[in-house]
Amino acid sequence: MRARLFDIGVTACVLALLYLERDFARPPALAAILVAMPLTLLFRRAYPVPVALVVCGLAIAQLAVRPAVRMVDVAALIAMYSVVKYQPRLVWGIVAGAGAGIGVLLAATAEHHNAGNFWTVFAVLGAITVAAWVTAFSVRTRLLYVASLEERAATLQRERDHLARLTAADERAAIARELHDVIAHGLSVMIVQADGAAFTLDPSAAQARQALDTIAATGRDALTDMRRVLAVLRGPGTLDRRRVGLADVAELAAASGLTLRVEGEAGPLGAAEELTAYRIVQESMTNTLRHAGAGATLTVRLERCDGRLTITATDDGTGSDASGEPGHGLVGMRERVAMHGGTFAAGPRSGGGWEVRAVIPVTTA
Repeated sequence: MRARLFDIGVTACVLALLYLERDFARPPALAAILVAMPLTLLFRRAYPVPVALVVCGLAIAQLAVRPAVRMVDVAALIAMYSVVKYQPRLVWGIVAGAGAGIGVLLAATAEHHNAGNFWTVFAVLGAITVAAWVTAFSVRTRLLYVASLEERAATLQRERDHLARLTAADERAAIARELHDVIAHGLSVMIVQADGAAFTLDPSAAQARQALDTIAATGRDALTDMRRVLAVLRGPGTLDRRRVGLADVAELAAASGLTLRVEGEAGPLGAAEELTAYRIVQESMTNTLRHAGAGATLTVRLERCDGRLTITATDDGTGSDASGEPGHGLVGMRERVAMHGGTFAAGPRSGGGWEVRAVIPVTTA
Protein backbone atom coordinates (compact mmCIF):
# COMPACT_ATOMS: atom_id res chain seq x y z
CA MET A 1 0.00 0.00 0.00
CA ARG A 2 2.80 2.41 0.86
CA ALA A 3 4.54 1.62 -2.44
CA ARG A 4 1.33 2.32 -4.33
CA LEU A 5 0.88 5.66 -2.58
CA PHE A 6 4.50 6.53 -3.33
CA ASP A 7 4.00 5.83 -7.05
CA ILE A 8 0.89 7.99 -7.06
CA GLY A 9 2.88 10.78 -5.42
CA VAL A 10 5.66 10.49 -8.02
CA THR A 11 3.12 10.63 -10.83
CA ALA A 12 1.46 13.67 -9.29
CA CYS A 13 4.80 15.48 -8.96
CA VAL A 14 5.67 14.83 -12.60
CA LEU A 15 2.21 16.01 -13.68
CA ALA A 16 2.71 19.16 -11.62
CA LEU A 17 5.74 19.99 -13.79
CA LEU A 18 3.33 20.56 -16.69
CA TYR A 19 2.27 23.85 -15.08
CA LEU A 20 5.83 25.09 -15.59
CA GLU A 21 5.61 24.44 -19.31
CA ARG A 22 4.44 27.08 -21.76
CA ASP A 23 1.80 26.22 -24.30
CA PHE A 24 1.98 22.55 -23.43
CA ALA A 25 -1.67 22.17 -24.50
CA ARG A 26 -1.05 23.25 -28.11
CA PRO A 27 -1.38 21.22 -30.19
CA PRO A 28 -3.79 18.92 -28.30
CA ALA A 29 -1.79 15.85 -29.37
CA LEU A 30 1.22 17.23 -27.48
CA ALA A 31 -0.88 17.72 -24.35
CA ALA A 32 -2.10 14.13 -24.55
CA ILE A 33 1.46 12.86 -24.88
CA LEU A 34 2.76 14.95 -21.98
CA VAL A 35 -0.08 13.80 -19.70
CA ALA A 36 0.24 10.14 -20.71
CA MET A 37 3.94 9.97 -19.87
CA PRO A 38 3.55 10.52 -16.09
CA LEU A 39 0.38 8.42 -15.86
CA THR A 40 2.26 5.44 -17.27
CA LEU A 41 4.58 5.55 -14.26
CA LEU A 42 1.77 4.22 -12.07
CA PHE A 43 2.64 0.72 -13.35
CA ARG A 44 6.43 1.00 -13.20
CA ARG A 45 6.90 -1.53 -10.35
CA ALA A 46 4.80 -4.33 -11.83
CA TYR A 47 5.78 -3.78 -15.49
CA PRO A 48 9.07 -1.87 -15.57
CA VAL A 49 10.14 -2.84 -19.11
CA PRO A 50 6.77 -2.16 -20.84
CA VAL A 51 6.45 1.13 -18.95
CA ALA A 52 9.95 2.15 -20.05
CA LEU A 53 9.13 1.30 -23.68
CA VAL A 54 5.88 3.29 -23.57
CA VAL A 55 7.49 6.32 -21.90
CA CYS A 56 10.41 6.33 -24.32
CA GLY A 57 8.01 6.03 -27.26
CA LEU A 58 5.95 8.95 -25.94
CA ALA A 59 9.11 11.00 -25.41
CA ILE A 60 10.19 10.42 -29.02
CA ALA A 61 6.69 11.30 -30.21
CA GLN A 62 6.82 14.49 -28.14
CA LEU A 63 10.11 15.48 -29.83
CA ALA A 64 8.56 14.73 -33.21
CA VAL A 65 5.54 16.98 -32.53
CA ARG A 66 7.57 19.86 -31.10
CA PRO A 67 11.35 19.40 -30.83
CA ALA A 68 12.21 20.63 -27.35
CA VAL A 69 13.33 19.25 -24.00
CA ARG A 70 10.63 19.55 -21.36
CA MET A 71 10.58 19.04 -17.61
CA VAL A 72 8.08 16.24 -17.90
CA ASP A 73 10.76 14.25 -19.74
CA VAL A 74 12.05 13.32 -16.28
CA ALA A 75 9.50 10.48 -16.60
CA ALA A 76 11.96 8.79 -18.96
CA LEU A 77 14.65 8.84 -16.26
CA ILE A 78 12.20 7.44 -13.68
CA ALA A 79 11.23 4.66 -16.09
CA MET A 80 14.91 3.79 -16.67
CA TYR A 81 15.50 3.82 -12.91
CA SER A 82 12.57 1.43 -12.42
CA VAL A 83 13.91 -1.04 -14.98
CA VAL A 84 17.35 -1.14 -13.35
CA LYS A 85 15.91 -1.51 -9.85
CA TYR A 86 12.93 -3.83 -10.30
CA GLN A 87 13.69 -5.99 -13.34
CA PRO A 88 15.18 -9.32 -12.18
CA ARG A 89 17.67 -9.52 -15.05
CA LEU A 90 20.25 -6.73 -15.14
CA VAL A 91 20.57 -6.97 -18.91
CA TRP A 92 17.28 -5.09 -19.20
CA GLY A 93 18.74 -2.34 -17.03
CA ILE A 94 21.72 -2.06 -19.36
CA VAL A 95 19.38 -1.89 -22.37
CA ALA A 96 17.34 0.79 -20.60
CA GLY A 97 20.52 2.78 -19.93
CA ALA A 98 21.51 2.52 -23.59
CA GLY A 99 18.03 3.64 -24.63
CA ALA A 100 18.26 6.59 -22.27
CA GLY A 101 21.61 7.49 -23.83
CA ILE A 102 19.98 7.53 -27.26
CA GLY A 103 17.23 9.73 -25.84
CA VAL A 104 19.84 12.17 -24.53
CA LEU A 105 21.40 12.31 -27.99
CA LEU A 106 17.99 12.99 -29.61
CA ALA A 107 17.15 15.66 -27.02
CA ALA A 108 20.51 17.39 -27.52
CA THR A 109 19.98 17.33 -31.31
CA ALA A 110 16.52 18.85 -30.94
CA GLU A 111 17.86 21.64 -28.70
CA HIS A 112 20.71 22.23 -31.14
CA HIS A 113 18.19 23.07 -33.85
CA ASN A 114 16.47 25.49 -31.46
CA ALA A 115 19.38 27.23 -29.73
CA GLY A 116 22.59 25.69 -31.07
CA ASN A 117 23.70 24.38 -27.66
CA PHE A 118 24.16 20.69 -28.47
CA TRP A 119 27.15 19.98 -26.24
CA THR A 120 25.80 21.82 -23.25
CA VAL A 121 22.49 19.94 -23.35
CA PHE A 122 24.25 16.67 -24.09
CA ALA A 123 26.66 17.08 -21.15
CA VAL A 124 23.99 18.11 -18.66
CA LEU A 125 21.41 15.49 -19.64
CA GLY A 126 24.10 12.83 -20.00
CA ALA A 127 25.43 13.50 -16.49
CA ILE A 128 21.93 13.37 -15.03
CA THR A 129 21.17 10.12 -16.85
CA VAL A 130 24.41 8.45 -15.73
CA ALA A 131 23.80 9.56 -12.14
CA ALA A 132 20.27 8.15 -12.22
CA TRP A 133 21.47 4.82 -13.62
CA VAL A 134 24.30 4.48 -11.10
CA THR A 135 21.91 5.32 -8.24
CA ALA A 136 19.43 2.71 -9.45
CA PHE A 137 22.18 0.12 -9.73
CA SER A 138 23.40 0.88 -6.19
CA VAL A 139 19.89 0.54 -4.78
CA ARG A 140 19.40 -2.71 -6.71
CA THR A 141 22.66 -4.12 -5.35
CA ARG A 142 21.66 -3.15 -1.81
CA LEU A 143 18.25 -4.77 -2.13
CA LEU A 144 19.76 -7.99 -3.47
CA TYR A 145 22.27 -8.03 -0.62
CA VAL A 146 19.55 -7.57 2.00
CA ALA A 147 17.45 -10.27 0.31
CA SER A 148 20.40 -12.67 0.39
CA LEU A 149 20.92 -11.96 4.12
CA GLU A 150 17.24 -12.61 4.81
CA GLU A 151 17.35 -15.85 2.85
CA ARG A 152 20.48 -16.92 4.70
CA ALA A 153 18.84 -16.14 8.04
CA ALA A 154 15.73 -18.09 7.03
CA THR A 155 17.91 -21.03 5.95
CA LEU A 156 19.78 -21.02 9.25
CA GLN A 157 16.49 -20.89 11.15
CA ARG A 158 15.18 -23.87 9.18
CA GLU A 159 18.40 -25.77 9.88
CA ARG A 160 18.16 -24.98 13.59
CA ASP A 161 14.54 -26.13 13.68
CA HIS A 162 15.43 -29.30 11.82
CA LEU A 163 18.35 -29.99 14.16
CA ALA A 164 16.10 -29.41 17.17
CA ARG A 165 13.55 -31.89 15.78
CA LEU A 166 16.29 -34.45 15.19
CA THR A 167 17.62 -33.92 18.70
CA ALA A 168 14.13 -34.32 20.16
CA ALA A 169 13.61 -37.50 18.13
CA ASP A 170 16.93 -38.93 19.33
CA GLU A 171 16.09 -38.08 22.92
CA ARG A 172 12.65 -39.67 22.64
CA ALA A 173 14.31 -42.81 21.29
CA ALA A 174 16.74 -42.84 24.22
CA ILE A 175 13.86 -42.37 26.67
CA ALA A 176 11.95 -45.18 24.99
CA ARG A 177 14.94 -47.50 25.30
CA GLU A 178 15.35 -46.71 28.98
CA LEU A 179 11.62 -47.15 29.64
CA HIS A 180 11.82 -50.45 27.81
CA ASP A 181 14.40 -51.62 30.33
CA VAL A 182 12.35 -50.37 33.28
CA ILE A 183 9.05 -51.86 32.08
CA ALA A 184 10.71 -55.10 30.98
CA HIS A 185 12.14 -55.50 34.46
CA GLY A 186 8.72 -54.94 36.06
CA LEU A 187 6.97 -57.37 33.73
CA SER A 188 9.68 -59.97 34.26
CA VAL A 189 9.27 -59.73 38.02
CA MET A 190 5.49 -60.03 37.67
CA ILE A 191 5.81 -63.13 35.48
CA VAL A 192 8.30 -64.81 37.81
CA GLN A 193 6.17 -64.08 40.88
CA ALA A 194 3.02 -65.39 39.17
CA ASP A 195 4.80 -68.59 38.12
CA GLY A 196 6.23 -69.05 41.61
CA ALA A 197 2.85 -68.54 43.26
CA ALA A 198 1.27 -71.06 40.90
CA PHE A 199 3.78 -73.73 41.94
CA THR A 200 3.14 -73.12 45.64
CA LEU A 201 -0.65 -73.44 45.41
CA ASP A 202 -2.47 -76.52 46.52
CA PRO A 203 -3.42 -78.73 43.55
CA SER A 204 -7.09 -78.31 44.47
CA ALA A 205 -6.97 -74.55 43.94
CA ALA A 206 -7.56 -74.90 40.22
CA GLN A 207 -9.27 -71.51 39.78
CA ALA A 208 -6.49 -69.58 41.51
CA ARG A 209 -3.90 -71.52 39.54
CA GLN A 210 -5.70 -70.68 36.30
CA ALA A 211 -5.78 -66.98 37.22
CA LEU A 212 -2.05 -66.96 37.94
CA ASP A 213 -1.35 -68.80 34.70
CA THR A 214 -3.39 -66.15 32.85
CA ILE A 215 -1.43 -63.36 34.53
CA ALA A 216 1.89 -64.96 33.59
CA ALA A 217 0.81 -65.63 30.00
CA THR A 218 -0.51 -62.09 29.58
CA GLY A 219 2.72 -60.68 30.99
CA ARG A 220 4.81 -62.78 28.60
CA ASP A 221 2.71 -61.66 25.63
CA ALA A 222 2.96 -58.01 26.69
CA LEU A 223 6.73 -58.31 27.14
CA THR A 224 7.12 -59.92 23.72
CA ASP A 225 4.95 -57.30 22.00
CA MET A 226 6.78 -54.45 23.70
CA ARG A 227 10.17 -55.80 22.67
CA ARG A 228 8.97 -56.24 19.11
CA VAL A 229 7.54 -52.71 18.86
CA LEU A 230 10.55 -51.03 20.46
CA ALA A 231 13.16 -53.10 18.68
CA VAL A 232 13.67 -50.38 16.06
CA LEU A 233 14.57 -47.92 18.81
CA ARG A 234 17.38 -50.02 20.16
CA GLY A 235 20.62 -48.81 18.65
CA PRO A 236 23.50 -51.07 17.73
CA GLY A 237 25.46 -49.95 20.78
CA THR A 238 25.42 -51.71 24.13
CA LEU A 239 23.01 -50.20 26.64
CA ASP A 240 23.96 -49.66 30.26
CA ARG A 241 21.69 -52.06 32.15
CA ARG A 242 22.78 -50.82 35.56
CA ARG A 243 19.97 -49.15 37.46
CA VAL A 244 20.91 -45.53 38.17
CA GLY A 245 19.27 -43.00 40.47
CA LEU A 246 19.78 -39.87 42.52
CA ALA A 247 22.07 -41.78 44.88
CA ASP A 248 24.62 -41.98 42.06
CA VAL A 249 24.96 -38.22 41.37
CA ALA A 250 27.61 -37.76 44.07
CA GLU A 251 29.81 -40.41 42.46
CA LEU A 252 29.20 -38.83 39.06
CA ALA A 253 30.19 -35.38 40.35
CA ALA A 254 33.35 -36.74 41.96
CA ALA A 255 34.39 -38.41 38.71
CA SER A 256 33.88 -35.19 36.75
CA GLY A 257 35.60 -32.90 39.26
CA LEU A 258 32.52 -30.71 39.73
CA THR A 259 31.63 -29.23 43.11
CA LEU A 260 28.08 -30.43 43.81
CA ARG A 261 25.76 -29.60 46.70
CA VAL A 262 22.51 -31.50 47.10
CA GLU A 263 19.81 -30.08 49.37
CA GLY A 264 16.59 -31.81 50.37
CA GLU A 265 15.26 -35.30 49.82
CA ALA A 266 13.36 -36.74 46.88
CA GLY A 267 11.72 -39.51 48.87
CA PRO A 268 10.68 -42.84 47.38
CA LEU A 269 10.26 -42.73 43.58
CA GLY A 270 9.17 -45.08 40.87
CA ALA A 271 11.74 -46.50 38.46
CA ALA A 272 10.88 -44.11 35.60
CA GLU A 273 10.66 -41.09 37.92
CA GLU A 274 14.00 -41.95 39.54
CA LEU A 275 15.63 -42.26 36.13
CA THR A 276 14.17 -38.95 34.94
CA ALA A 277 15.36 -37.13 38.06
CA TYR A 278 18.84 -38.60 37.65
CA ARG A 279 19.05 -37.58 33.98
CA ILE A 280 17.97 -34.00 34.79
CA VAL A 281 20.69 -33.66 37.43
CA GLN A 282 23.21 -35.34 35.14
CA GLU A 283 22.47 -32.98 32.24
CA SER A 284 22.59 -29.98 34.59
CA MET A 285 26.06 -31.09 35.66
CA THR A 286 27.11 -31.42 32.03
CA ASN A 287 25.89 -27.91 31.22
CA THR A 288 27.69 -26.52 34.26
CA LEU A 289 30.97 -28.14 33.27
CA ARG A 290 30.58 -26.96 29.69
CA HIS A 291 29.32 -23.39 30.13
CA ALA A 292 29.79 -22.14 33.69
CA GLY A 293 33.60 -22.09 33.66
CA ALA A 294 36.33 -23.51 35.85
CA GLY A 295 35.65 -23.81 39.57
CA ALA A 296 31.87 -23.63 39.15
CA THR A 297 29.58 -24.97 41.84
CA LEU A 298 26.25 -26.64 41.12
CA THR A 299 23.53 -26.62 43.77
CA VAL A 300 20.70 -29.13 43.39
CA ARG A 301 17.62 -28.58 45.55
CA LEU A 302 15.03 -31.38 45.86
CA GLU A 303 11.56 -30.55 47.20
CA ARG A 304 8.69 -33.01 47.39
CA CYS A 305 5.24 -31.71 48.22
CA ASP A 306 1.67 -32.59 47.25
CA GLY A 307 2.69 -35.43 44.98
CA ARG A 308 5.21 -33.36 43.05
CA LEU A 309 8.98 -33.43 43.01
CA THR A 310 10.64 -30.07 42.25
CA ILE A 311 14.25 -30.23 41.06
CA THR A 312 16.09 -26.89 40.98
CA ALA A 313 19.69 -26.93 39.72
CA THR A 314 21.61 -23.64 39.82
CA ASP A 315 25.26 -22.83 39.15
CA ASP A 316 27.24 -19.73 40.10
CA GLY A 317 28.26 -19.04 36.49
CA THR A 318 31.85 -17.95 37.00
CA GLY A 319 32.74 -18.49 33.34
CA SER A 320 32.25 -16.12 30.41
CA ASP A 321 29.59 -18.36 28.89
CA ALA A 322 27.44 -18.53 32.01
CA SER A 323 24.64 -16.57 30.40
CA GLY A 324 24.84 -18.43 27.13
CA GLU A 325 22.46 -21.06 25.85
CA PRO A 326 23.31 -24.59 27.07
CA GLY A 327 23.45 -27.41 24.57
CA HIS A 328 20.73 -29.61 23.15
CA GLY A 329 20.47 -31.36 26.51
CA LEU A 330 17.68 -28.91 27.29
CA VAL A 331 15.59 -30.67 24.67
CA GLY A 332 16.14 -34.00 26.37
CA MET A 333 15.27 -32.69 29.82
CA ARG A 334 12.13 -31.02 28.50
CA GLU A 335 11.05 -34.24 26.75
CA ARG A 336 11.61 -36.31 29.87
CA VAL A 337 9.61 -33.95 32.08
CA ALA A 338 6.81 -33.73 29.50
CA MET A 339 6.62 -37.54 29.48
CA HIS A 340 5.52 -37.40 33.15
CA GLY A 341 3.14 -34.46 32.56
CA GLY A 342 5.36 -32.01 34.45
CA THR A 343 6.72 -28.55 33.72
CA PHE A 344 10.25 -27.49 32.78
CA ALA A 345 12.01 -24.13 32.61
CA ALA A 346 15.63 -23.09 32.13
CA GLY A 347 17.40 -19.78 31.71
CA PRO A 348 20.03 -17.38 33.00
CA ARG A 349 19.73 -16.05 36.54
CA SER A 350 19.57 -12.34 37.25
CA GLY A 351 22.58 -12.57 39.57
CA GLY A 352 24.62 -14.64 37.13
CA GLY A 353 24.76 -18.31 36.31
CA TRP A 354 22.11 -20.68 34.96
CA GLU A 355 19.06 -22.27 36.55
CA VAL A 356 17.15 -25.39 35.60
CA ARG A 357 13.77 -26.06 37.25
CA ALA A 358 11.69 -29.18 36.71
CA VAL A 359 8.44 -30.17 38.42
CA ILE A 360 7.52 -33.85 38.08
CA PRO A 361 4.32 -35.48 39.35
CA VAL A 362 5.41 -38.51 41.37
CA THR A 363 3.77 -41.47 43.08
CA THR A 364 4.94 -43.62 45.94
CA ALA A 365 7.40 -46.23 44.70
